[in-house]
Amino acid sequence: MTVMAQPWKHPVSGVYYFRREVPEDIRSVIGKREWKLSLKTKELVQARPRFAHESAKCEQAFLNAREQKAGRLVLLHSDVHKLADRWSAEVIAEWELDAEAPKDFLVFQGGEVSTATEMVDVEDSDSRFKAVEVYIRSALAKAMLPLPDRADPVWERLTQEFYRAWRDLCRVALSRHKGNWRDMPLREAASQLLAHENKAASLASDVPRLSQVFSNWSEDKLLNDGDTRSARKTISEFGSAVTRFIELHRDLPVDQISRIVCRDFRANLFKIPTRGQGIRGITAPALIEKAAAEGLPTVELATVNKQLRALSAVLGFAHQVLGVIHENPIVASGLIQRSKKAERKQGASEDKGYTLQELRQIFSSPLFRGEWKPAQADFGRALYWMPLIMAYTGCRREELAQLQVADVKQGGDVWFLDLREGEDQSLKTLSSRRQVPLHSDLLELGFLEYLRTVPAGGRAFPKLNMHKANGYGHGFGRMWAKYLDKVVGLSSGASPAHGFRHSFKTLCRESEIPGEVHDWITGHSSGNVGDTYGRNPLGRMTLELKKFPSIARMAGLLP
Repeated sequence: MTVMAQPWKHPVSGVYYFRREVPEDIRSVIGKREWKLSLKTKELVQARPRFAHESAKCEQAFLNAREQKAGRLVLLHSDVHKLADRWSAEVIAEWELDAEAPKDFLVFQGGEVSTATEMVDVEDSDSRFKAVEVYIRSALAKAMLPLPDRADPVWERLTQEFYRAWRDLCRVALSRHKGNWRDMPLREAASQLLAHENKAASLASDVPRLSQVFSNWSEDKLLNDGDTRSARKTISEFGSAVTRFIELHRDLPVDQISRIVCRDFRANLFKIPTRGQGIRGITAPALIEKAAAEGLPTVELATVNKQLRALSAVLGFAHQVLGVIHENPIVASGLIQRSKKAERKQGASEDKGYTLQELRQIFSSPLFRGEWKPAQADFGRALYWMPLIMAYTGCRREELAQLQVADVKQGGDVWFLDLREGEDQSLKTLSSRRQVPLHSDLLELGFLEYLRTVPAGGRAFPKLNMHKANGYGHGFGRMWAKYLDKVVGLSSGASPAHGFRHSFKTLCRESEIPGEVHDWITGHSSGNVGDTYGRNPLGRMTLELKKFPSIARMAGLLP
């Protein structure tokens, strides 16, 4: 049986499809040999979460088909609210015949009358289930349906719907006990209650699923930020988080993504492996199972937090812009705040940048002595110059990978990089638009002479090829990480490229370069409104950079 782990792209139209061969044993029930459906997009980043949604639907359909073939009935997600509505209507019908019946929904304590709803934590699925378990089991038995397994998403929906109906019945019972229903027949109360439940069910069916909200968020992102490489990269990264969620918890309507579901999502993310043979192209549940069976290394806190923030942004859009949910469950649950606190504690004992000794080890390695080059790929001189410039400026990888020769300018006696947006050039933030002075070591090593060897009207590193999602620096980043690992044999907690940015800030502080100066150089916003006025003086930055240690001399690149 063919199982596709990725969307299939039609060779002519370019539209992505979900395709899955129907198992032979249930083809007679499903009625076709292949489950094929257009994902209605030519963009892979949009196709992936839709693919995960259709995959979950397909698996459920196959499960239902097998249950049907075996002569067993199953509770479908779409029938849950009907079951709860029917139960609540039958309860009120009983109340019409027996005036004492509503007392079953009341609590009598010390002369005070209330309802048990006040004693249940509405955010706790287990507590909700315990409160309504007897009613759920009775309703399912009457419909000759089994109780779903707790791992099945329909179990939580069942609990939610019966809990909501039970609360409404408690409210009606208390109102009747207080004599507030004399002017309204109970039949009308039942009618109003059912109308309320039907309206809720109708609204629920109109609430968009997570994949739909992500599509809307993506479109809004491109409208606001422009169709830039940076925006596309963000959409791709956030799409990965959304796809992970759908693979783990199905493509839920966003109003069903509760705080508890978000907590479970976070817990599951920690179980996903980062390395291991055969982990590419398989779904999150399969990855978790493989990691547990083979003892593979799993993701760290920073990665989990990044995925949580991505999902939170999409759910925040559903809350603030679309108005289809009453809260952002990730924000409301405090998961982000607690994760940030844990990350800060973890980061306090971990240096994300290179030490001076590690920088010496890197720049005295074979590449910088002219004794090594990649066996196959040709990156020109990017592998030599980009790490050096990052070490002396704290620039981001992509800021240098997309650099134009014309962006290297001279103002008086100062040579500097003019980092800006342009054709095929994008910046991470507004504060990233800046002028960065070149340290005298870079000039002495021959950076200006190198620039004269490449076309003046093109990029500074023309051998770097464009990657649709990750920009010009993608290939460099992969090769640089491999070089540090395989050739240099570096053992460091620093990120291969971004580690230079952290070490630059650390060395600036150790060299007593004022904070505002190295913030100007790295493009970090100070948060002071006054700092956004005027221009940052190149002369002052150049003067302060003279305090910066000569890494090239320490590594033996300069006498």
